[in-house]
Amino acid sequence: MLRILFLISFILLLSGALHAQAPIKLNKLEQPIVFDGMPDENAWDTIESLPVVQYEPVFQGEMSEVTRIKIAYDQKYIYLAGEMLLEDPANIRSNSLYRDRYSSDDVLAIVIDGFNDDQNATWFSINPDGVRVDRAISNDMDFSAGGNVLNSSYNTFWDAITKKTEKGWFAEIRIPFSSIGIQVEEDIADIGFIVYRWLAYNNERHVYPVISPNFRMGIAKPSQAQDATLEGVQSSNPVYITPYGLSGLNRSSGLNSDSSDYVYSGDPTIELGADIKYNITSNLTLDVTLNTDFAQVEVDDQQLNLSRFNLFFPEKRLFFQQRAGLFDFNYGDDRVFYSRRIGLDQSGNQVRILGGARLTGRIGNWDVGFLNLQTGQNDNIPTENFGVLRLRRQALNTRSFVGGIITSRISDNGSNNYILGGDTYLNLAGENFLEFRYSRMFDQELSSAQQSDWARTSAIRFGLRNTQTTGLNYQFLYNRTGDLYVPEMGFIRINDVTENRVGIGYGILSPEESVFQRQSFSLSLFSRNFNDGYRFLNYGDALQTKNAQLRWEGNFKQLGELSISFTRGEEAIRTQDTFNLVSRIFVPEGRYVTNRTNISYRFNEAWKLGGRVGLEFGEIYDGNIYGFNVSPRLFLSRKLELGGSYRFTHLEFPNDLQRFSNDFSTHLGQFRGQYAFNRKASINLFLQFSNVSDQIGTNLRFRYMFREGQDLWLVINEQYYADREALSPNLPRLPSLQSRSILLKYTHTFIK
Repeated sequence: MLRILFLISFILLLSGALHAQAPIKLNKLEQPIVFDGMPDENAWDTIESLPVVQYEPVFQGEMSEVTRIKIAYDQKYIYLAGEMLLEDPANIRSNSLYRDRYSSDDVLAIVIDGFNDDQNATWFSINPDGVRVDRAISNDMDFSAGGNVLNSSYNTFWDAITKKTEKGWFAEIRIPFSSIGIQVEEDIADIGFIVYRWLAYNNERHVYPVISPNFRMGIAKPSQAQDATLEGVQSSNPVYITPYGLSGLNRSSGLNSDSSDYVYSGDPTIELGADIKYNITSNLTLDVTLNTDFAQVEVDDQQLNLSRFNLFFPEKRLFFQQRAGLFDFNYGDDRVFYSRRIGLDQSGNQVRILGGARLTGRIGNWDVGFLNLQTGQNDNIPTENFGVLRLRRQALNTRSFVGGIITSRISDNGSNNYILGGDTYLNLAGENFLEFRYSRMFDQELSSAQQSDWARTSAIRFGLRNTQTTGLNYQFLYNRTGDLYVPEMGFIRINDVTENRVGIGYGILSPEESVFQRQSFSLSLFSRNFNDGYRFLNYGDALQTKNAQLRWEGNFKQLGELSISFTRGEEAIRTQDTFNLVSRIFVPEGRYVTNRTNISYRFNEAWKLGGRVGLEFGEIYDGNIYGFNVSPRLFLSRKLELGGSYRFTHLEFPNDLQRFSNDFSTHLGQFRGQYAFNRKASINLFLQFSNVSDQIGTNLRFRYMFREGQDLWLVINEQYYADREALSPNLPRLPSLQSRSILLKYTHTFIK
């Protein structure tokens, strides 16, 4: 089978056709401008507006409003000017003053591919009140390949100013070259860019260049960007030095020495540290951190686990965001490098990061990512050193690469774990891609015989896919991990398995008179088998999981999105794999056939009340499952936004076993409230409750941003017990408060 797929891929490769936008020459500002949000200087008058077209709801349809967008540059910055005109200025939507939060506002945005590599980009957007959002894009926004292709936790330095009048709203954006990274050769740089305007009141988007609607998130896809040349650009290498000071108090409850009562203990906290960012060249950035702290990072969302596998939590800490996509080396949900292994133990408790360095960017034709950090110790883990080296370079065309990765985790107790891997991702004909990835683990705790068995200590992935969203698309995927393959710097849900996935779909771009913008139909088949004798291909009765899913999705022009899926699955539980579902319902060994239906609806982004609702019903193991979830978001004003989520799941199981429980209802609730006093000061409240973990968590964060890079944070975290009954007859009743921390942190960035 694999030989046939490789032959098909080779034939497609020989006939490959590359996307190319004819490059243009950007205008260099020869006269000064007043950076005030109103592009009315002579310098702007000499620059022509970009020929934008309607992207949605009707591709290249008649635009309801006039949009003028201009782009220019000087020796240090890229500038974007926008005139977003409206016949009725009452249609301007600006729902938030909160930094880095998109709240269904009108938008002016630019996506910049600084290296012009058709893979990575930085996405800058503003609303009519000048609220800024920045995100990092990797792997050409190909969600089907897995990994973190859209990083919303990314932040960098840039400016934007807006003004509103009776004609609409106007904006100027100024982005330093040092914030995006460009490759300058003899004062010339080649970049790619996409600009667009989003009108929230009628779901309309104007974009340049003309981008086919055949892609998911095509308006932010680097390979579809307009190539452009900048002349007379000088490399700027600023140094950003950000020291911080932190003070606070931590309290937690615990049993006293004779287990007669719970008592609180805690010590005052005083911390000093610093982060340093230096652009060694225009396309290579060094980050150094000393006594790293992440007090201001929002706490993790609680999740409901209805499986027997580990849960994945995304990385939110700022230090790990720079070119984070470069470090992706994934096997679907599993990955060789998972940055949350650094500074957090298996229970999620913080471990001090003493310091380290990170180098990202490009050297010659190679994309380079290097990281080395040293951590302290706590009661669970010893002092450790973490290292990663990731290399990639383009191959065959701009949408293809070959690369490799090395990770190391070395403890002062003598244990060590290394991963060595190589991968390739090749763009074949059109939107057809071939993926191959292989990694091998080396661990000092393995015997020489175990270490020499490549099948048991390695992981392999092969895939062939078409990523377009209109017309026919498909996916073939093969994953295999050995039973001894445990990447200590990575994330893995389960090893010693082989996975196969086959999917086929068809997308329809609806005509102008239709209520739909697009529709899609898909059928996917998935199987996971335990490895049988560690053979490369698995045969025999080693089933763990298999399912078939039929799915329909409809994107309305004005009414949001609706999706319906039907899944028929089969799962085998071996004696050694029995477990307690939600820690309460015993699932015995056996073979289970299930059918499940899911319905999900997302509200139109232009509505004041937004969010999603969903229904789920069917079978789970030898029982039944019924549930619904809702995640509303309400904009009461541009200063106040309320939202959250609630998931209810009811589980019913037969009485033929002496289970701890035969039925159980789970409740997972979250509340988010954010209030922006102005663009500098804001407060964010995050409440969570789960009756599975029996915990209530609160996270309150107040931020005052004196300027970009100069912030004052007040952070209060509290954890309460929801069920205060004694854990056993011999223990006293739990207190209401489990732990509390109050932290005050100040950061100040100096630019040299």
